[in-house]
Formats: sequence, C-alpha cells, structure tokens
Amino acid sequence: MRLPPLREDIRLMPGPPARDGAPTWTLYDPALHRFLRVGRLEFEILLRWGMGVPAAIAEAVRAATTLPAREADVLDVLRFAQRGRLIEASGPAAARTLIAEAEARRLSPAMWLLKNYLFIRVRLIDPDRALGVLARALGFMFTRGFVLGMAALAVLGFYLIGRQWESYIAGFGSLFSFEGAAEVAVALAFAKAFHELGHGLMAKRLGCRVPGMGVALLVMWPMLWTDTTDAWRLTGRHQRLLVDAAGVMAELLLAVAASLAWSILPDGPSRSAAFLLSGSTWLISLAVNLNPLMRFDGYFLLSDWLEEPNLQERAFALARWRLREALFGFGDAPPEALPPARRRLLVAYAAACWVYRLGLFLGIAVLVYHLTFKLLGLFLMAVEVGWFIVRPILNELAMWPRRARAGGMSWRVALPLAGLALITAALVVPWRGAVVAPGLIRAGRQIAVITAEPGRLDRISAEGSDVAAGQPLFTLDNPDTPQAAAMARAEIAGLKARLAGQSFDAAAAQDVPVAWRQLEQALARLRDAEAREQRQVVRAPFAGRLVDVPRDAVPGSWVPRREQLGILIDPSSLLAEAMIGEADIGRVQPGVTAHFQPENGESPVALVVRDVSPGAVAWLDAPELASVHGGGVAARREANGRLKPDAAIYRVTLAAADGGAGVSSIQRGTVRIDAAPVSIAGQIWRRAASVVMREAGL
Repeated sequence: MRLPPLREDIRLMPGPPARDGAPTWTLYDPALHRFLRVGRLEFEILLRWGMGVPAAIAEAVRAATTLPAREADVLDVLRFAQRGRLIEASGPAAARTLIAEAEARRLSPAMWLLKNYLFIRVRLIDPDRALGVLARALGFMFTRGFVLGMAALAVLGFYLIGRQWESYIAGFGSLFSFEGAAEVAVALAFAKAFHELGHGLMAKRLGCRVPGMGVALLVMWPMLWTDTTDAWRLTGRHQRLLVDAAGVMAELLLAVAASLAWSILPDGPSRSAAFLLSGSTWLISLAVNLNPLMRFDGYFLLSDWLEEPNLQERAFALARWRLREALFGFGDAPPEALPPARRRLLVAYAAACWVYRLGLFLGIAVLVYHLTFKLLGLFLMAVEVGWFIVRPILNELAMWPRRARAGGMSWRVALPLAGLALITAALVVPWRGAVVAPGLIRAGRQIAVITAEPGRLDRISAEGSDVAAGQPLFTLDNPDTPQAAAMARAEIAGLKARLAGQSFDAAAAQDVPVAWRQLEQALARLRDAEAREQRQVVRAPFAGRLVDVPRDAVPGSWVPRREQLGILIDPSSLLAEAMIGEADIGRVQPGVTAHFQPENGESPVALVVRDVSPGAVAWLDAPELASVHGGGVAARREANGRLKPDAAIYRVTLAAADGGAGVSSIQRGTVRIDAAPVSIAGQIWRRAASVVMREAGL
C-alpha cells in the first residue's frame, strides 16, 4: 500500500508542551484557517510521510527514536489526515470524492434555515493591518506600570462609589423600563465593541494574525466576535491566557474609567452615560464573559489554564462514558487516558454544563416565544427545546440498545435497559383510567338565612338543629317597631274620631280631605310596622337542618339588617362539582361514576357525573377551590375582587349515586372520575396541543 501525498500548503509548527511536559506540534491548515494539535509519534510519522510505505515509515521511526511505532499507527495517522482533508486531491477519483463530500455537506433548505436561525456568523471587516498600527501606538498599555496604575484607579473608583452608594444603587431603578433597557443595550454594544478590540489588540501584540471581526447571531441575538484562531500558534500558556482575558481586561478598563467619571461628573447626560457604562459592564458583561459553562471568555480561560484543549467536547465524551459505565458496566476504555482526579474534574464540569444549558435553553425558548407573534414563537420555542434539549437526550438513549447488542447482554446491561423499558411503557401505555380533580361537595338544596330587619336576638335555633317548614329559626326584638305600631294605632283612632265629629260641623267640613290624607299615611305606617314585626321572625322556607350559625349569635346580641345567621340545608340532597383541565375534557362523560374524598379524611362519597360545562370557566365562583384560599385550582384575585383561573378549566357537576345520603356542610376534597384509560405521554401531547391551539388563536 502506498500512502497518498499530503497537501503542500500544510504547515507543521512547534506547539506548547503537554500537561505532562511532553512536546507537541501544531498543524496549520491555511485553507480552512484551522489548527490541529499532534503528539510526538504523529509528528515523527508526518516527518517521514514522503517515504510512502507504512511499514517503512514505522521502521524508520523505531530506528531514529525510542517510540514503538507500528504500521497500524501510520494507518491511524492516514485516517486522521483523510478526515481532516489534509490529503492532496489529484485525479478523477479524488475529484469524485471531493464532490461527494461537498454533496454530503450540502444542507436541505429546512436544515439551512434551522442552522442559520440557531447560529450564524457574519464577517464584516479584516482588521489585521489596522490592529497592528493600533497595537504599536498603544504599546504603553501593555506594560506593568500601566496595569498597576489602572489597579490603583479601580480602588479609587470603588472608594468614590462607596461614598455615594445609595445614589449609585438608586440609579438601577430607572433601568427597569423600556427606555432603560434600550439605554443598557446601547451601553452593552459599546462595551462589547471595546471587548472585541481588546482580544484583537492582544493577539496582534503577541504576533498573531487577526483575519476578521464581525457579528454572530445566536438564536437571532447579535453578538460581536473576533477571529483569534491564530492564537493556537502561541506556545506559552501565559500568552494564550492573555489573549483569552484581553476582552475582559478591556471592559475592566472601560468600567474603571466610567466609574471614576460617574463619581466626579455633575448630574446630567454625561453622568448618566457613565453610570450606564459602569453598571452594565460590572454587573452584566463580566458576569457573562467569565462564565466557564458557555463558550465565552471564561471557558477559554479555564481550558487554557487547565491545559485541556477542546475542553467541552472532551468533558462531554468522558461524562457520557462515565454515565454508560455507571448504568451498564460495558467495560469500555475511557475516551482518553487521564489521571483519576483530572477525569473526575472533567466529568463534574460536563454535568454542570448540562444542567446550566438545560435552564439556559429553556429560558431562551420562553424568551423567543414572547418576543415574536404567537404562532412563530411557538414554532421557534419548539425548535429550541427540540434541537438543544430533546435531540441530545434521544441520541444518547438510542445509542444504549445498539451498544448493548454490540457488546453482548448481561444482567448488568439488561437491568438498566429493563428499567428504561418500564419507564417508557409507563409513559406510553394507557393505564391511567381516572381523572383526578379538585372539587367540593355540598347540599343540593340550601339557602342562606339572612335578617331582613335589625334587632336584638331573642330566640335562636341551635347549630345543627332539624327544623320543619315554616318553623321560626330566629326571633328579633326591636322596641322601635311595636312603639311605631302603637303610635300609628293611636293616631288612626284620633283621626277617625276627628272625621266623625267633622261630619256634623259645617265649619270644619273643609278640613275633611286633609284628615283623610293623614289617616291614609297613618294606616301605611301601621302596615309597615306590622310587616317589620313579621320580618323579625325568621322562618324556615323548607324542612332541613340549620348549619354555620355564627358563634357570636347569642340571645341579647344586636344584629344589623342583611346579616347572615346561618345556612339552611336539605340533608337529603347532595351536589358536587369538580374543576378538570383542558386535556381531560374529552374523557369525562355524563353518567360515569365518581367518588369524592373529603380532605378532612371522612369516608368517600359515591357520585355520578350529571353535566360537563361546554366552555371554560371564566371566573371561579367557588372561592374554596382557589389556590389563594388553599384549594387545588391555581387562580389569582383580579382588581375587581373576582378569582381568575390561571389555566383553562371546566366545571363538572355531580350528584349522589343511588340516592345516597347528603352532607351537612360544604366540604373541599378530591373528585376521582372514572374515565377511559390514557397514557401519560398522550395526556402531555393533548395538553401541549391545546396550549398551541389556544396561544395560536385556533
């Protein structure tokens, strides 16, 4: 077998020493502006690549070095070169291969749109020459004296801000508005431009090439970027750390200057601008940039400080290997040989990244949903969740059975797979045959006992007493009422006598019409007083039981008009209602059986569904069920005092089954309604579909 030649433009340069001190070399591909790190064995093989025969290359490496090179090692380097497209393409076969690779990389319109929506990078300028001039002009900024001077100014700035701390903190209150957010966005854009300029200047100062600056769109969110890939050629870890930290150092420089300016400037636009730059840089820019869990400056600082290139990819591979070994014990070798402490560190870092990204991408999905119109927002949110969260999980789950089949089945492998199968079955197999919903139960026939007149309680029926229809429940005594009746009767008697005398007196006959009007008024007052006397006796409109009598309703106490003194219920009747969610509306039908379990632990009550409301409940008229009162329905109190459900709910009305006994008071609990079996996945799907249809206005 003869090896194909390597591309002539490939360059091999000394690289930084590995963590264990072993030498490395950096392979530079100028066509793709890409750097690849290789070790001593790969370097020796590439040096002798021109020999063309794998066996001869391995023999030459063994003869010239102490490395135990084998022909298989040469073939591994060949495969590495082919994957990296480092082989020189010549002849029809190579052309066909390149065309096939280009076709394979060609994206469908949908995938192109998806990838460009999630992330796209736009190169705007080639700043290399300008950065070289600027780096020479700002050479004084790269000295120890300048750094110490800026540190002293930072301490001074903190001291001056501390003397006006209340005023500084109060300024953040003005940022929580549309105008404040717009001003912060402008300040951040300026700070980010300064940040990227810092990366470019430091890279140029250390002899690297900076071929591009531009804008990157991450989920349509604009971010500036600087191409500092050439920093891979730097052999010193300290130099690479300087390039990584240059952006943060530039923002610190800006923050220090803005803090000093805010401390000494008078109130006005200039001081407001200084506050925006200072506050946004200290609190937002540095917090984001120094986060090592995303691929910002903090990540590259951690990667170079640990001397672990491609930190995330390698940490993720180790974490997946660790997860598979913990679950299945495949016995696979780790992706790379690392000391146990370093391996644990990388696995812990990968786990932290996964948890952080889960929360971050869910937050971005919700933000995208709210920033666009409903239908597009739902689609983009689904893309976010599906691409960044669901897709990696499904890919890993799909790999487990394939890996288990390839390595053979054992109890260590079969047990987790069986658990996964059981969990999957629990999600997709219809087994949930009941709808459980918050509800309450009460007497079907009841009425509030309310006073029609004010007065002093004279006679009171006891709590829980059984009464007949028409039986007095409460008797009120108001001395003004019989006194008004007696005065009216006396006035009536006097007026009647006066009218009888006037009929014999011609001179007084002209006053007869006035006397008749006075008599009519007195009769009306008498009827009103007698009616009030009757209303002072509160009678039962039907036979039942008196409940919920106030404790302060005792003989001799005064009560006002329209005061509730209890509730009269018919214990032989029963009515219940439950509030079900939108996903369960099609599963509950009139006539099916149900059971009500009171929350106080009493025996359950057998029920039958009487009716299901066709429309969602706009207002919750049963305050006992509201979450603000300890109930199971999430609701909030609106400005008008009414309770508004947070989600679409439907009222189910139920009655006693087989003429069962009633209840003596309103009880809150849980209603379990028999329904057709459904899977958990089906419920989630229906609920998601209902949300989509509702939010999309369908």
